Amino acid sequence: MDRIKQVEDYVRSTMTGAVAHDFKHVDRVRRWALRIAEEEGFEDLEIVEVAALLHDIGLPSVDEESERNKHGQVGAEIAARFLKEKSVFTEEQIEHIALAIRHHCSQPALVAELLKTIGEKGRLIAIIRDADTMDAIGAVGLMRAFTSKAAKPEYDPENLKGDTWGLSGREFDERFAKGLGIGDTIIDQVNFQISYYDNLNTKAAKRLAKPLVEFMKKYIIQLKREINNR
Repeated sequence: MDRIKQVEDYVRSTMTGAVAHDFKHVDRVRRWALRIAEEEGFEDLEIVEVAALLHDIGLPSVDEESERNKHGQVGAEIAARFLKEKSVFTEEQIEHIALAIRHHCSQPALVAELLKTIGEKGRLIAIIRDADTMDAIGAVGLMRAFTSKAAKPEYDPENLKGDTWGLSGREFDERFAKGLGIGDTIIDQVNFQISYYDNLNTKAAKRLAKPLVEFMKKYIIQLKREINNR
């Protein structure tokens, strides 16, 4: 069996339940990762595809919402174990793939530092992280915001664009440091996802993401017009 197919079949059988993090998400991230890698001139597209397929494999093993930030580390261990059992990739390839999975959800500053300091391994981390980010913006990003945060009110009628409208990634970090969180509404979640643009690493992702972020901003502006009947 083709080794990519082996990985895909494994992921399909594992990523079955989580809202916004099912196999459809994984497949979209794979497509973005390959496109970004091609534009960035990354040569080993096969390890890009495998890392993208396995990037969230740790999520089903992380039970509590508060533990989700550990799914990269858990996933790296699961992925390395699976790939070694199959004996279809070299030790070096497995190391690269596992490192990308471990750090695809690391803090932006750490990813930027790794990109500068560890060569091709850092580039692979940046590609997978950027591909994952791309799936949180544009029309798909809106869909995921409304499905994953369905328990929240859609918007505040008194401030439809939200207190978080126009905040940068750094300004959201400042909110979190103050214990303010993302915000109370789904529109605040959308504003948060818009800010992801600030943390993209590759030139290709920044170019591809720009119109998708503009689409999200225009959606909120149009929503305000319709609700205010203007």
